[in-house]
Amino acid sequence: MTLLLELAMWLPILLAACAVIIWQWQMLRRLRHALASHRLTDELTGLLQRRHFLQLAEHELNRAQRASQATSALLIDLDHCAKINHRFGHQAGDLALQHVADAIRASIRDFDLAARFSGEEIVVLLPNTPAPGAQIVAERIRQKVKASSFNLPDGIALTVSVTMGLATQQSETAGIEDLLLAADSALQQAMQQGIDRIAIYQEQAAVVV
Repeated sequence: MTLLLELAMWLPILLAACAVIIWQWQMLRRLRHALASHRLTDELTGLLQRRHFLQLAEHELNRAQRASQATSALLIDLDHCAKINHRFGHQAGDLALQHVADAIRASIRDFDLAARFSGEEIVVLLPNTPAPGAQIVAERIRQKVKASSFNLPDGIALTVSVTMGLATQQSETAGIEDLLLAADSALQQAMQQGIDRIAIYQEQAAVVV
């Protein structure tokens, strides 16, 4: 009887201790998940970080090659980013990049990959998408970026545009770096022609549209 009374006295304490341990374990798991997510995504845009994107993209490209499926990439540059920063401040440049990232997210599929590639460049990988389909996506992004404005902290409304390079996997042995180099070559060609346009890499050349 005495043992049962002692157990009854200690049981609430033990249950409370177990509840605290479980709560601490759940908090630690959430913290680890938050830290992992932070390392995988860009803090400003919420898109993938470059390193994580390259890992996922290489895996996706290998899968597409085994399935004989076309894969396309878009390299997207925010037009006049330096001028925006100079005239309105770097916060305006950040808001412009967030605006572009939002337009991209709204224009691609759930399984497409989008990442912040450099300062004002964003890269998008389009699995199972040949060049004509990728051009449709690129045009959708270009139009969506221009279709709406965003507000600066002082209330000024800005609109921006983007210029893009598009490339599609050319061979079964090409890796993600080859695909992105081709997209970058197309982007440079497009930028030489001006802003707010798309260039498509085709057999060692780029066609601006």
